[in-house]
Amino acid sequence: MNTNAWMFTVMLAAAFCPRGITQDIDENALFGDTAITMIDSSQLTVASSAVDGVDSTIVSFSGGVTGIGETGLSRDWFKNRNRREIDPTALMLGDLMLDVRLPFGMKAFTDGEIYLSPDSNGLTFAVPELFLDANIGRRVYFRAGKQVLQWGRGYFWNPTDMVNVERKTFIERIGSREGTFGLKTHIPFGTKWNIYGFLDLHKLSSIDSLAGAARFEGLFGGTEAGIALWGKRGKDPIIGLDFSTTILSWSVTGEMSITGGKNYRVLDMEKSAFFSENPSAHSLDSQFVFKDFGNDPVVRLCAGLMRSFDLLDVDDRVMVVGEFYFNQVGDGGNAFEKYHVGKMYESIMKLPGADTVMQQANIALQQGFEFNSLAKFYGAFFVTVSKFLISDMTLQLNGLVNFNHGCAMLTAGVQYMTLHNFSLGCLVTGFVGPEESEYTFTGNGASVRLTAGVTF
Repeated sequence: MNTNAWMFTVMLAAAFCPRGITQDIDENALFGDTAITMIDSSQLTVASSAVDGVDSTIVSFSGGVTGIGETGLSRDWFKNRNRREIDPTALMLGDLMLDVRLPFGMKAFTDGEIYLSPDSNGLTFAVPELFLDANIGRRVYFRAGKQVLQWGRGYFWNPTDMVNVERKTFIERIGSREGTFGLKTHIPFGTKWNIYGFLDLHKLSSIDSLAGAARFEGLFGGTEAGIALWGKRGKDPIIGLDFSTTILSWSVTGEMSITGGKNYRVLDMEKSAFFSENPSAHSLDSQFVFKDFGNDPVVRLCAGLMRSFDLLDVDDRVMVVGEFYFNQVGDGGNAFEKYHVGKMYESIMKLPGADTVMQQANIALQQGFEFNSLAKFYGAFFVTVSKFLISDMTLQLNGLVNFNHGCAMLTAGVQYMTLHNFSLGCLVTGFVGPEESEYTFTGNGASVRLTAGVTF
């Protein structure tokens, strides 16, 4: 098992109007990306903030430097304790954010990242977000540029998210989530109704490559519900429905998307020569063949529960989240086991020029499989314990299960943050299940990640 296998695994785990309002709106709450995307409309109207109240330009910087060390242990290491089955990696990450606040609620923001790895010859730069905020009389709000959108109510899965280019990752990603290019519009009506629109400019190459999405949400008593629509030339429209409410002190959320089958590209392993016994005997065009779902409607949905509990005289010390996900066109069995994807991966890694071959295979697999949505049925849980052992430490216990493949990723981590903005972290991840499954086919058994960083 080498470093390419571990990077491949992490990448895959990571992969796949009534009268206008006159109150001041908290733009961070409206447009920001959060781990919990459940928003109560009643919380969106706040007292005048520093953002809207400035009468001159305010420029601020923030950021941090984080060092990461990670060690991967293959499944074979647990059998023979061979040191060659240990893959250490290291990374330094520098993050700098520029926030410019202008009069009348105008704003400019950018997030820049620098990555430095000991096995590379130089620095890698990234700009996850870069956008401008503007408004018309504080009645219509705009955000233009590269941005992460808050679209959907699920904690981990968001089947109604039709706009973001990067899904949420189960294993905490290193760095910020990648944004998408476009123009977002928000029109609030009081504290109960909102209309959102998004003109998607991602990979813009012609007028036909434009996509658009619109969303309407409202507050009905104690329940917030929304409906969304996405469209693009040559694609079937996608309809999204979602809600959030409270039942017996539990926050309950649900999302569902409905669209035509031709919107989905799923590899047909039975017809793809790449998964046959002798791929080289077939033409290049036949290596990867995609399933045809025709115009039949395809449904994806998720449902979640969340609640905080008091523990040892500390209010809301423990937060518990549970979520279920269903994908109608997902793998109902275990195609990885049937077509021996793990053994094929192992044989590719032994070939000369394996790096180039794996890059091509990675692209094909990413296009043909949406990981963490590959099968029909999934479940996940997230448990967070604050003030664990000491007041500045947090414990997290998470699990992600593919029920069809019988495999799972399980994590346990602690994070320590001092008053001086210095942090230490440790995250242990285990990959369990049969050798040929979504989370184990690369031969990975466990990983240990250590982090240390400062923020300013």
